[in-house]
Order: sequence, then C-alpha cells, then structure tokens
Amino acid sequence: GKYAIQGNYNGFEIYDISNPAKPVLANSYLCPASQNDVSVYRNLVFMSSESTNSRTDCGFDGVPDPVSKQRVRGIRVFDIADVKHPRLVTTVQTCRGSHTHTVVTQPGNDDDVFIYVSGTAGVRSADEVAGCLDGGIDDPNSARFRLEVIKVPLRAPVQAAIVTSPRIFNDLPVPPKSVERDASDTRDREAA
Repeated sequence: GKYAIQGNYNGFEIYDISNPAKPVLANSYLCPASQNDVSVYRNLVFMSSESTNSRTDCGFDGVPDPVSKQRVRGIRVFDIADVKHPRLVTTVQTCRGSHTHTVVTQPGNDDDVFIYVSGTAGVRSADEVAGCLDGGIDDPNSARFRLEVIKVPLRAPVQAAIVTSPRIFNDLPVPPKSVERDASDTRDREAA
C-alpha cells in the first residue's frame, strides 16, 4: 500500500510514502538486534535477528549470559494492521539465527506463507534451543549446514514454527585442483 518498512539495528521504521517525494515517518518500533532485515506480507512484518544480545522483550539491556532463554536469534513476527501500534506476535528461534530470509508463497495455498531462513552465526547451545547441535559436514544432525523453513499460518501467525530444516551442501563433489590457484593462495598467505 502506501507504506515502506525499513529495518535497522534498533528495530524498524514505517514510512508513509503517499507522496514519494516527501516520505513521512509514521512509526518507529524499537527492537534491537543485528540484521533486522525485514520482509512484509500483507499485514505481517518478518524481521531477522542474529545477534547474541537480542532480547525476547525487545529491550536494550543485551543478554550477558552465554546461554539464556531471553535471547532471540531467528525470526520475529509483527502484526502491523495498525501501523501506529505494531504488535510483536511471536518469535521463532533458530539454531544459527537469521542473517537473511526469504518469504515464499505456495501456489494454491492462501492460508500460509513460508520463510526460508539462512543463519551465519555459530550454532547455539542445545541448552538454549533444543535440537541445536554443532558438527562437521559429515554429521547429519549438525545445524551448521542447513536452512530452517518456517510456516506461518496467516489466520494464526502466533503458531509460526519451523516445519523442515533441509541440509545444504550435501553430497558436493570435491572441487578440482588448480595448481595456479594453490600457488596464488600460498603467495597470499606468505605475504600476509
């Protein structure tokens, strides 16, 4: 519609762009985290969070404990039906946070929207989020090499949840050797 939503490290801002030459700030919602990339689908805003100091209550105090249920790393879901009063609906915690995400619809499904989440942070402790296990590329249970896919029921977004965690980089072939690249890499390391 007539609004543009922009995420920043302190939360997100909603601008009225009825007159694109003179945008007007309609609201600023404070909810700090690193990334805070946003996507909008109808009246919902999805916001990425990857920092270790992001709090469930959107506070600015940080999270000092190494393992804490107060920490948010994943996707926050906001209802902005009333742009003057955005409402945090739920948070979906992921094992590596959300550096970025993509909103996807499924043809023929008008009831749900899906969020594909890519996190780049280290794997969280299983004491903080159940099911988060770190491991090498050969470990099928490692959260390090997967995406999380979140299903958001549009009539009940509070029920948003991870529905699958597909592994990426599975069964990749070993890259061919390049004598020139290896020599260049060696020179670069020695120069550094």
